Amino acid sequence: MIWRRRKKLHKHHLTREPSTRAEAFAYCPVKSREVLEEVLEGGALILTYPLVIRPWLAGVAQRLGMGSTEPITRRLQLDEMGSLTWRLLDGRRTVQDVVDCLCSRYKLNRRETEVATTGFLRELGKRGLIALRSPHEEDREQSL
Repeated sequence: MIWRRRKKLHKHHLTREPSTRAEAFAYCPVKSREVLEEVLEGGALILTYPLVIRPWLAGVAQRLGMGSTEPITRRLQLDEMGSLTWRLLDGRRTVQDVVDCLCSRYKLNRRETEVATTGFLRELGKRGLIALRSPHEEDREQSL
């Protein structure tokens, strides 16, 4: 009997990640349905979203008598540019489209706008407020 080593599956084998910069900018940011928006007087937004607690941490807290059945929520106040960026996330615009809108609206340097926008979207993604839909998923949805 011949024993063969299995190849280790790396993260990039399991999920479809962008391989080029242009491909990354073709993704469409999609808002989470669990986020509530509150508009302030100046047009700024406050986003209220549920905090996701890891199951093992929730178990430890419950054993220590600190567990609560009420979901924990967080609030994030956005400035003018953050609020505009949030409003541009409609599920149809790509990251590139959002950068283009911000560049033309605020007359900013292209590279600086790309860095700031991608950093902001990354932070929203870490908090679970948005997800990125690949351009390949859109093609599949349109064919159905």
